[in-house]
Amino acid sequence: MIVLAGGRSSRMGRDKSDLIYRDQTFLNIQLQKGRQLGIRDILVSGYRGKRCEERVVMDRLEGRGPLGGLEACLRLAAHDRCLVLSVDTPLVSVPELENLIEADEQNRGRITVLQHGEKQEPLIGIYETGLADAMAEALARGNGSVFAFLRKTGYGLYVSQGEKYQFENINEQADYQDLLFGAGQAGESFGGT
Repeated sequence: MIVLAGGRSSRMGRDKSDLIYRDQTFLNIQLQKGRQLGIRDILVSGYRGKRCEERVVMDRLEGRGPLGGLEACLRLAAHDRCLVLSVDTPLVSVPELENLIEADEQNRGRITVLQHGEKQEPLIGIYETGLADAMAEALARGNGSVFAFLRKTGYGLYVSQGEKYQFENINEQADYQDLLFGAGQAGESFGGT
């Protein structure tokens, strides 16, 4: 599993990995999901904080966004496929991730990403580790777009029927405040069960 925890968090104004929800950091919430799924090989991309029990991997090419983090982690992964999860989607449930893994086993392409409604989530997906060289080539050409990489490489979809709130990215202070104080369904349903 790769947890994408790098980035500047410029819209949030502080590191999203260390934001607290229900007495846990966003990073720890995501790590626990991996452990619930029985994943033992967990890499954390770009984390600059001090509270991480798993192996932290810094980008080989700085400032290239999530694709740079993926490339660096895929090179170090011990398995041929990795569940990828961004740190700023703390409400995505374990059952949704189980469904994604099952869909990937059926698709068996190089990449499977989650889609809800019309929106595709390239940072909630399964990636083949052998894609690291192709990612490095894209980065060397100056193309750090994950979607551009997906379009060029091809990918499968897991179309979720899950509630939309699970996939909300917590990118700005207003998003975080909504999560903490106005979560509604999200606050009642968090925890992956």
